[in-house]
Amino acid sequence: MEKPKLERTMIAIKSESIQRHLIGELLTKFENRGMKMVACKLVAPDAELIGKHYADDESWYVSSGTKTRANYEAKGEKNLLEPAEYGRLTRAKLMDSLRDRPILAMIWEGPHAVALGRKTAGATNPLAADIGSIRGDYSTDSYEMSDETGRAIQSLVHASGSVEEAEAEIKIWFKPEDILDYELVTETVIYAKDWGRVKKASS
Repeated sequence: MEKPKLERTMIAIKSESIQRHLIGELLTKFENRGMKMVACKLVAPDAELIGKHYADDESWYVSSGTKTRANYEAKGEKNLLEPAEYGRLTRAKLMDSLRDRPILAMIWEGPHAVALGRKTAGATNPLAADIGSIRGDYSTDSYEMSDETGRAIQSLVHASGSVEEAEAEIKIWFKPEDILDYELVTETVIYAKDWGRVKKASS
């Protein structure tokens, strides 16, 4: 059986989901997609680990902050900051929300794993997330609510944004020996051409 090209993505169930006993339901979302978990561990990351995940990087600040600034502009806010400044504020909030709290870090594998992981998670702003996605089904938070309290938005899960990002994040959170290589019985159905064909009796 020749498998299609596989990807790996970093998925993390955040502490707010763990507090709400959502681990089982969220795992089912990814399993139902046909993805395969190849690594999993419960960790309470320190500031150093979170700092590697959300690196002190000017390009990240500008990219993240540009989206934040656009949201404020759409709401008619005045006295806007430069995008990089919003990015730095976002990083500080994210680091504070994740540091020393339990997180279930995972690697999921499959065709188009990164895109499927993102679609399963849904838009970062739960108000914009589609019903059926994790954030669309399980969160009532919004940028407006998180801004009012000066905290990071409760996005419930993290999902890598690209193949390159996934590869970098996996190296931060996992050692090579943490990742298992195995086959699922269901992969025959997903990948093989002639699975389940009825055998006719010879006359």
